[in-house]
Amino acid sequence: MNKAITLRRSEKFQGFTLIELLVVIAIIAILAGMLLPALSKGKMKATGAACMNNQKQLAIAFLNYAGDHDDLMIPNAAGGGYWPGAIDAAGANVPLPFAAGTGVVALENVQRGLSRGLMFPYANTPNAYHCPGDKRTGLPTGGGWGWDSYSKANGMNGGNWQGGAQPPYQRQIEVQHPSDSLVFLEESDPRGYNNGTWVIDVQPAVRWVDPFSVYHGDSSSLGFADGHAEVRRWTDAQILNAARQSGRGVQSFFPPGASDTNPDYVWVHYRYRHRNYTPL
Repeated sequence: MNKAITLRRSEKFQGFTLIELLVVIAIIAILAGMLLPALSKGKMKATGAACMNNQKQLAIAFLNYAGDHDDLMIPNAAGGGYWPGAIDAAGANVPLPFAAGTGVVALENVQRGLSRGLMFPYANTPNAYHCPGDKRTGLPTGGGWGWDSYSKANGMNGGNWQGGAQPPYQRQIEVQHPSDSLVFLEESDPRGYNNGTWVIDVQPAVRWVDPFSVYHGDSSSLGFADGHAEVRRWTDAQILNAARQSGRGVQSFFPPGASDTNPDYVWVHYRYRHRNYTPL
């Protein structure tokens, strides 16, 4: 009796054979192959949603500033078109490119500059200026390092780009189609931080000038003059290539491909508004 019981117990606790283990491993690998792309896609969508939320915060802050300043938009400045640029611990502006120092110091300088920007009282969380997918802080200073992820469209109280062909709006009331008027765009300026405003050329010949950022798929988040934000997916291989190069610290200004038949350029041109705006 005892011997029979012992045999049954030993048979009950036999381990897997090698073939059975290989089958289990194969099934796990198949399931992982099916699930990981879905998880990666979900993470990318979450990053895009967080970035779009930042854009909405900035767009509303931009409107609130105008509401408190006699309808005057935030004027152009060095950093991203709405803050004074990086400022060191002594209070001096840091020239581009960041040729020395560590990423920690560079980040402190950029966040110090953001905190002194005109918009910061209305959007006073430093992370609101940073897309969570923007990994340029992993690049060397002076070699593509960057932290602030957004630039201001030139037509929104920006500079005198193209010799006066794009006179900017100065007051919010001047913007005739605010829901179709870009204010903020994702950009990966490879010079150390997003220095200046975001521009395209509109005449006599159309041309891309500044690249985008594509940190959540082939898309960028954008903020508009009515306070809303959205994500736009790009299809032009040349502008996508320029965006990826810029994100790696490679200067890719003036990428080719702009034309009145390029869907991405046409979409941007329609929303890139200024006092002399005319459709293509």
